[in-house]
Amino acid sequence: MARPRVRHALLLLPLVLVAVWLVARGRAVRDDPADVLRALRAAHGPTLPAAPSAGASARSETSSYDRETLYEYIDGAAESYLARGFERCLVATYTFAGAPLDVTAEVYRFAEPGGAREQMLAERPNAATPLPGIADAYVDPATVVAIRGRDYLKLTALGSGAEKALADLAAAWAREQQ
Repeated sequence: MARPRVRHALLLLPLVLVAVWLVARGRAVRDDPADVLRALRAAHGPTLPAAPSAGASARSETSSYDRETLYEYIDGAAESYLARGFERCLVATYTFAGAPLDVTAEVYRFAEPGGAREQMLAERPNAATPLPGIADAYVDPATVVAIRGRDYLKLTALGSGAEKALADLAAAWAREQQ
């Protein structure tokens, strides 16, 4: 039987290096599960909060629109959304007990954060003021517009006394975006 030679050891060297590399990678710190979950949610698409977390008594089934079907929802204004990089949209109506009030919630996902910001600024009512406690959110008596990254939220109240309901719904949405 022949004795092992140097060339035999050299053949084993790549296998030893791969084994060392795998052991070192296995001991490395992994991504925080919360960060991974946030990234997965962001990749999935825009979201709207559940009715209880928004202080609402009910939320309708959501409707979803993409670049091909946006015209079905906002026929006249779809072109400006598409020009700014619109990708998809989610729409629902929230009902609030104690007041005859419905709030239509629309959240739009854009390809870039700049597209969401441009659309929000284009649709922000002239009388809107910053919404206290929520960055990049503006409110008037019947509307809230807000952005988080690539998402643009638009809330429209159908009824009177909507300020608290709008603020609660915007706050619930902002919490879910963190």
